[in-house]
Amino acid sequence: MLKSGRHTLAPEQPAAALVSGTPTLQVRDLRAGYGRITGIDGISLTVSAGELVALLGANGAGKSTFLRAVSGMIKPWSGSVHLRGDDVTGQRSDRLVRAGMAHVPEGRRVLPTLTVEENLRLGAFARRGDGDVDADLDGVIARFEPLRERRNQKAGTLSGGEQQMLAIGRALMARPTILLLDEPSLGLSPRLVGEVFALIRDLASEGLTILLVEQNVKQGLGCADRGYLLSTGSVVMTGSAKELLADPAVVGSYLGARGRDA
Repeated sequence: MLKSGRHTLAPEQPAAALVSGTPTLQVRDLRAGYGRITGIDGISLTVSAGELVALLGANGAGKSTFLRAVSGMIKPWSGSVHLRGDDVTGQRSDRLVRAGMAHVPEGRRVLPTLTVEENLRLGAFARRGDGDVDADLDGVIARFEPLRERRNQKAGTLSGGEQQMLAIGRALMARPTILLLDEPSLGLSPRLVGEVFALIRDLASEGLTILLVEQNVKQGLGCADRGYLLSTGSVVMTGSAKELLADPAVVGSYLGARGRDA
């Protein structure tokens, strides 16, 4: 079971950014892909400080490609990425972590031969004199009850749900300004999906800025402030979570005829 608790690892937004209204993340006309295959084609998206924004769509819509281009895992072909007003387009992932961006990739990607604690400590690799890593480690483990019981256990022996907790905890160890989550419900049982999304809601309620990529539209919009719907690499709809859940096109295409009442 996931344990709720006060999140204290994310740094406060700079006062200048809050006064000026500078978004935490601003992406403009981003294009990227693999070889000659276009994955995303001109996506623009904004995430303000303290927001939880969901990027939704079916398999192959370009969601994961977008996160990879934003977080430095692949180089964008064109467009721009600004983090708290600074142009970080095409920068390496390690530099983006130091700038305040943490990315939890699809499939979790924990290091299976290392222990839970060792995986978590790796999340703080980019920090330089930024608080007490040991105290933050204790705080993360206290939040995830199963991890506390398996602190010295190899990560590869954890269940899928426990590995997802570990991947999120590792990202929190970086004290991110914005957390990018790629399909956190993938491969989990319905019970664990509910627990993971409860955790995401807790983090958002504590002020952490989150960009959530999710195929499960109902779950994604259920915890988001706003949403963007992707189809074949482009944004086809955007609005508040409430507006999107009430839109007949969204209900018919993504939730089914009874989606609003399910």
